Amino acid sequence: MRPNRRLVLIAVAVAAVAGALVALLTAPKEADAQTTRVVARGLTVPWELAFLPDGRALVTERGGRVLVLARGMRTRRSAGRIATRASGEGGLLGITLDPGFARNRLVYAYRTLGNDNQVVRARFSGNRLRDARVIVRGIRAAVVHNGGRITFGPDGALYIGTGDSGPGGLAQTADSLNGKILRLSGDAARGDGGRPETVSSGHRNVQGLAWQPGTNRLFATEMGETDRDEVNAITEGANYGWPLARGDDRGEDGSFATPAWDTGSGNVAPSGATFVTGRNAWNGDLVFGTLRGRHLHRLSFDGDRVTGSFVSLAGRFGRIRTVVQGPDGRLYLLTSNRDGRGNPVRGDDRIVRVTPPSR
Repeated sequence: MRPNRRLVLIAVAVAAVAGALVALLTAPKEADAQTTRVVARGLTVPWELAFLPDGRALVTERGGRVLVLARGMRTRRSAGRIATRASGEGGLLGITLDPGFARNRLVYAYRTLGNDNQVVRARFSGNRLRDARVIVRGIRAAVVHNGGRITFGPDGALYIGTGDSGPGGLAQTADSLNGKILRLSGDAARGDGGRPETVSSGHRNVQGLAWQPGTNRLFATEMGETDRDEVNAITEGANYGWPLARGDDRGEDGSFATPAWDTGSGNVAPSGATFVTGRNAWNGDLVFGTLRGRHLHRLSFDGDRVTGSFVSLAGRFGRIRTVVQGPDGRLYLLTSNRDGRGNPVRGDDRIVRVTPPSR
């Protein structure tokens, strides 16, 4: 007897609902126990956020504007513009404060200008960025894979994550600054700058840099091609394989480092990351935004070994460019829905405050 098409469709729908309920009931409860609040709206492709010692924050927009947001982020003003060329994935990207900011007021930013990605240093004075000068140049720029995340390490040096600018071979080219994690000494960063040294190579497009509390180990998020997005525990001098190897492939001679975690056959486009600290259930975990995945991702660790992987806020805010922990212990997410690849809604782009669940 030929099956009734309507009954088949009903059975399929019931099975789908049942599957969704099972997934909901078996999902880790702590992954959805956080609370969220949109604290800023109407930004234009924000890329990075850095908190000032007084609780205010600097935010870069890819078109070149730097904003100063008041405590609570209810009001904002312009701190000026840094000349840039916002084309494709390039533009004004990362921003970070000098470890001695309270004394010297120095701020560092990563920008695209022409065919060059550069690190620029400026002084934040009178709520404006002044006296901008280039301290690192020679990182090849392109429409894609410009990297852009910068941060100071526990050693006082400036760390810079770059992309391969499209031609993957540059990640394996020793004299190229592309496809690398770079380091510039603190003295050079505050002085005349110069050519940074290579910490690690074989990276496709580094998007997040985060220091693990307790170990001071550097972790980096990196976009794969069609699969194998990676989180790498960075070892000095290691080669992470791109474009010759990815995931658990150590190469023909076994010399390539393998990731601490990867997406396997999937692809979520991981971006900015931070380790969570404080008296909350996520203490010690790595959280990072995802662009294609459109969710907040969290990894738990035992040393540098990943012990758990959790997804939250799936689809709620669209593309998440980065996540930063504020001085209040909460997490602040920047959305990236107006970058030409998202589906912006009213109020985009936004800053979302996330309160991690309590212990």
